[in-house]
Amino acid sequence: MEDNSDTQGGTDPRLFEESAEELYENAPCGYISTLPNGTIVKVNKTFLTWMGYEREELLAGKRLQDLLPIGGKIFYETHYAPLLRMQGAVNEINLDLLHKDGHPLPVLVNTVQRRDANGKPLLNRTTLFNISDRKRYEQELVLARKKAEQAAKAKADFLSTISHEIRTPMNAIIGISNLLKDTALSSEQQKYVRLLKSSSENLLNLLNDVLDFSKIEAGKVELEERSFDIRELVFRVIYGLNVKAEEKNLAVRMEIDEQVPAWLRGDPVKIGQVLTNLVSNAIKFTEQGGVTVALRVRELSADAASIDFSVADTGIGIPRDRLAQVFEEFTQASYDIHVKYGGTGLGLTISQKLLELYGSKMHVESTLGEGTTFSFNLRLKLGREEDAGAAATEHTPDEQTLRGLRALVAEDNAINVFVLSQFLRKWGVEFEVVGTGHQVLQKVNESDYDLVLMDLQMPELDGYEATRSIRDLPGARFQRLPVIALTASNKIGLDERLDSAGFTDFVGKPFKPEALFTKLALHGGRRAASPAVRQPSPVQTRESLASSPPAPRFSFEEFRMLVGGDTQAIRELGAIAIATHEQYKDIFRKVLESGNREDFEFHYHKIKSTTEMLQAHALQATLDRARELMAREDRDPARLQAAIHDLQWELESIVGILKEGLRKL
Repeated sequence: MEDNSDTQGGTDPRLFEESAEELYENAPCGYISTLPNGTIVKVNKTFLTWMGYEREELLAGKRLQDLLPIGGKIFYETHYAPLLRMQGAVNEINLDLLHKDGHPLPVLVNTVQRRDANGKPLLNRTTLFNISDRKRYEQELVLARKKAEQAAKAKADFLSTISHEIRTPMNAIIGISNLLKDTALSSEQQKYVRLLKSSSENLLNLLNDVLDFSKIEAGKVELEERSFDIRELVFRVIYGLNVKAEEKNLAVRMEIDEQVPAWLRGDPVKIGQVLTNLVSNAIKFTEQGGVTVALRVRELSADAASIDFSVADTGIGIPRDRLAQVFEEFTQASYDIHVKYGGTGLGLTISQKLLELYGSKMHVESTLGEGTTFSFNLRLKLGREEDAGAAATEHTPDEQTLRGLRALVAEDNAINVFVLSQFLRKWGVEFEVVGTGHQVLQKVNESDYDLVLMDLQMPELDGYEATRSIRDLPGARFQRLPVIALTASNKIGLDERLDSAGFTDFVGKPFKPEALFTKLALHGGRRAASPAVRQPSPVQTRESLASSPPAPRFSFEEFRMLVGGDTQAIRELGAIAIATHEQYKDIFRKVLESGNREDFEFHYHKIKSTTEMLQAHALQATLDRARELMAREDRDPARLQAAIHDLQWELESIVGILKEGLRKL
């Protein structure tokens, strides 16, 4: 009988060998085998098809590294081959191979090395994956991201332009309404002025919502941390909105758990913005009943408190199927609500995003026709009243503070000049008005002004260039002359551009009179007479807080004016200044030694506000010299060491003098 065991009882091994070889040749990936020196000794058909070579061409002594471009050959010799010898395998190596016609083929390489019993390398088996499609997809993603970033920038620029165009006439509207309010008007005219003021402020609030949202989207909003009185914060929010509630006969109640600590650490501005938005919305959408703002402690530890905030109203409510949409940008519960109540639909979105900075989230519960409750939780560190006292606080002196102040106003818009003039005359400020940057330069050379109010958008020479030109003028007084920008722009990055141009500060347009007054008092009022509060002379200030030359020149005069000569506040500021300068001795030494320009710029700007407040001109000049050195590509090591020595000396001197001054104080 014929033996058919191979065909009937099992698989023919020859067929298995043929199909294994076919699988090797036509696999979806490339296979090559090389000697330890890279010489190719075996290759499959897939790899030959990719590369455009005949088998004989590659097996005639061609090495793997011969198929690589120059950069790939260097990588092969310095990384790939040493790693293979050390580990016996390499995985997921991204290389470009050169096709026979010269175009690159991106591949992902995995290699395993076979060795003999003594560990001597015999053969390298390499698997290659063609990642051309993946590379193309990555390039498309990069391109799409670039287009998205360009679109976001275009949106930000558009919002900035619209902001400027709207804020310029708004400056006139709000300014004139403020002036009208203080004149003799009939009751009917007073009513019209109130409507004008209210409508213009509402329009400005809508604009601010759009700009706030744009800033948050661009990641330009950061949280501050300082001590604040939480009860006072909630009270201010309610008090500021109570007029609107009274107009609708609504009761606004504040319920704060007795366990809630009096002082917390956080960002009161951002928290206040969220609460203001929620309470304002609650009043807007409530016709009868009232609004309740409640704070309750969820957890309390030795150094932190977890607090539940809620704002509940008895208003129109939100349909259940619309609850999830109220936090989406430019979205409201219904079109009818938009028509009746107005608004951008951004307030809740902004509030939600601000809470996300705290790692929190807002929740909403509502019953249609009965009311809505918005709630969120914040975990905040415990604060101290004395810490809040040490922080710089906004202080508005009486009007006599600015009497006799000499100001140069650079503004080419006649209406803006009119509004500014009314307030400046009211405050007793002596001023001159010019309309171009060239006239600014002429005037500051001819006369000695206490400060300059500089519009950014002027013909011939804009505010940026005019300010740079002032700083370039010879003479120390031009470096110290306060230049305050008047800007209707809210463009992201504006602060950095103003700082680089040499501006001292800025006031946004349309400005609130009290905001402008405060900036004038802060930067120019130190040279004006003030009968209300007797300020110590610069000599007295230096004597109380400094020892003898050759100490760096600095003074607490500016801060003393803000706090009305409060000795305790000056002590606390001094303690903070000592700690800050001690810390920066080590920071600037390390940064200068490392040569990291970005780190230096970060800390340079961080300490700048302190040097300005203390008027530490010698320290600032030393920092500026170090900054110029860091900007150079060829940094002389000797000059770098000299800069480190100078900075260390200035910082140590300030610390020593502060300690001695505080001891005497």
